[in-house]
Amino acid sequence: MDHASVVVQHSDDRRSFVTREIGGETLIVPVTGHVMDLESIYVLNPVASRIWGLLRSPNTAEQLADVIADEFDVSPQEASRDVAEFLDSLSTRGLIHELPQGG
Repeated sequence: MDHASVVVQHSDDRRSFVTREIGGETLIVPVTGHVMDLESIYVLNPVASRIWGLLRSPNTAEQLADVIADEFDVSPQEASRDVAEFLDSLSTRGLIHELPQGG
């Protein structure tokens, strides 16, 4: 996934997810065939939680990194690395997808 790709949270008829905030932590629970997969719950730290929330709308990795660098007082380079790593992880798990160029 390149830095200029537009990505967004992804669900379809076969696989979706439920997101909940519990005790100050964000949890993502995959749902396959209308059954929650409690063996594969993802617990997000505050940075990952913010990125996940931003992915409700289409964003590029660069846009996400800009927000993270600003809100979490980290260098743009560190934010860019963190965002890229997290997006790769989400993509591998099928929780986000890349939108066609132009939206």
